[in-house]
Amino acid sequence: MKTFIIALFSVFALSLVSCDKDYIDSDVAPKNDARIIRVSIDVRDVPYEGQRTFYNHEVNEVIVQVLPGYDWTTFKVFVSPVLWASMTPYAGVTEDWSSGSKSYTVTSGDESTTNTYTVKIVEVEAFGDNDPWN
Repeated sequence: MKTFIIALFSVFALSLVSCDKDYIDSDVAPKNDARIIRVSIDVRDVPYEGQRTFYNHEVNEVIVQVLPGYDWTTFKVFVSPVLWASMTPYAGVTEDWSSGSKSYTVTSGDESTTNTYTVKIVEVEAFGDNDPWN
């Protein structure tokens, strides 16, 4: 009986916390945000140590640097927008990246903002403290 009372009290206490009106999800991402926040190549195509990703939200561009030796025609690239936003086309399927870039349109959750991002894959000989836009 003691265990039941403790469990019942725990459920009651958790329900109070989970229904807190002061909980604000907009701190995670405002609903008018339309950015890409994550781009990575599937680790089965290029391991983490073989890729580096750089974001420039001022020009709506993402550059993924890749070390030499990978087949660009079989890359599966994962592109993720901020919370609430939607994106077209769908990412995460194997595509031909031999052209080096693709465009993605991100629409905010409240549909007030739309941004078109260019995602580029660039082969580099080595990683350094480099900024791809300089």
